[in-house]
Amino acid sequence: MRPIAKTPALERRVLPGGQALRELSGEQWLSKMLALVPAEVERPWVWLAPHDGMAMVGWGRTARFEASGDTAVSTAWSAFRRWTQSVGIDAPAFGSFPLSPAQQGFLVVPEVMLVREGRGRPTEVIATASAVEHLIPGSVAKAGVASTRTPSDPGATPSGGSSSRDSTEPNPPITLQELNTADSRNHWTRAVEATTSMLGRPDQQVQKVVLSRAVDFSANRQVDQRRIATWLAAHHADCWVFAHEGLVGATPELLVEMRDGVFRCRILAGTRTHGWEGELLSDPKERREHELSVASVTSRLGQAGLTEPQVKGPFLLALPNVTHLATDILARSENSTSAHITDVLFPTAAICGTPRGLAFEQIQRVEGLDRGRFSGPVGWIAPDGSGQWGLALRCAMIAPGGRSARLFAGAGILPDSRPDKEWHETQAKMAPMREALQQG
Repeated sequence: MRPIAKTPALERRVLPGGQALRELSGEQWLSKMLALVPAEVERPWVWLAPHDGMAMVGWGRTARFEASGDTAVSTAWSAFRRWTQSVGIDAPAFGSFPLSPAQQGFLVVPEVMLVREGRGRPTEVIATASAVEHLIPGSVAKAGVASTRTPSDPGATPSGGSSSRDSTEPNPPITLQELNTADSRNHWTRAVEATTSMLGRPDQQVQKVVLSRAVDFSANRQVDQRRIATWLAAHHADCWVFAHEGLVGATPELLVEMRDGVFRCRILAGTRTHGWEGELLSDPKERREHELSVASVTSRLGQAGLTEPQVKGPFLLALPNVTHLATDILARSENSTSAHITDVLFPTAAICGTPRGLAFEQIQRVEGLDRGRFSGPVGWIAPDGSGQWGLALRCAMIAPGGRSARLFAGAGILPDSRPDKEWHETQAKMAPMREALQQG
């Protein structure tokens, strides 16, 4: 684990705006707060939970904590917690971790963070004293909320930055050019066929493998991650919207929520495009795929320190582009942290396979893709261990400069999976993020 941290004095204050800010929907709040991000910030930090839940926007970096291995989230969280105690601030951190335990993940405390814990709650700013003083009088007026400045006062942005920009004003759609089309479908077919052949052997222990693929795009101009996050929030209300160091998306799958002793997660496996969703509850292949994913979580609840589980599902979760089989799980814990639970439950069969070790070996053999942080835990954590962690799905990794992006999608492979059908499923899963990039 490698901590990278500065230790300036941070303050936590309520942002002006009164009842108006409290009553905004999550989508409206995100749009207002992204308007405060200085224009030169290319990669803002964003987390927005559905149904007007936890909402966070940040920029810059005050502290960063990196870790790898099977307990990467807990290791980084321990260093982060010690740091918050040393500087005397109760601030959450954004986090993003890869699928592979050999790669580094991180927690980051931004230089400036805006936090609202849910609709009806105040919006707080966590930043250095100078950043707070600059942000509250001037930039808040630019976002259209209450301010003590007069309209003629130009104000200033934190750290002397330039003025912010509106993430809601329409821009001409971005033109995307697909770059790696030559052998991608043939490679996918070979990977799926090799996996179904392996799964079909009588002596095979592996029951499911999740294979992924990626498509690279170039853009005719820089994409704006503010606009992308705003569009995703407006069009994917049942998803957790995130932007973590260039990884931007809206995931429908919640790996861990741990707050006030209550654990919650949402497991997805089994997919149909619209018009075919009626098959999901009766199709043996889709039901089996879903059962394996649920079992990969329920079988580890005790190890994660969770008790009194309540399993609700499967049910149909309709999203704008596809419908999934979904199961929600509630449980209780006296002292488990979201970091520990994440380390125990991840990777689930929904994004890796089962058993996880053997499935991961097959992924490495045939996938031919460095997933990076795609399909890994993404979310936030507080010093007390509470937090929310989604699986980084329905997302793109946007390169520095914002002129190229890699879109990801995956599909669960069972012995009777067909390459063409799984290919079309991944196409459908990529569609929302492709459209979001075009709106950037």
